Amino acid sequence: MAVQYNETDFVLYAFEQMGIAVIEKNDKFIKLPQGFVVEVERRDLYRLSVDGFVISPFDDIGNLCSFIKKNLSTDDEEN
Repeated sequence: MAVQYNETDFVLYAFEQMGIAVIEKNDKFIKLPQGFVVEVERRDLYRLSVDGFVISPFDDIGNLCSFIKKNLSTDDEEN
């Protein structure tokens, strides 16, 4: 019996490894601090939005994590 691959679980694992806090997971949506939401559209395709506005699609989990970390750090330093 083959284990079914779950892209959302992969994204959650990547966030954990990169130190990105997850507020809530609901199916293919992952809520992050400061209004960020990641929608897992399919394998290697993620839609990042903040406060309901789409920022960009990402096709690389490393680039997505780096973008989120950079912007969360910037917002944290301003507060």
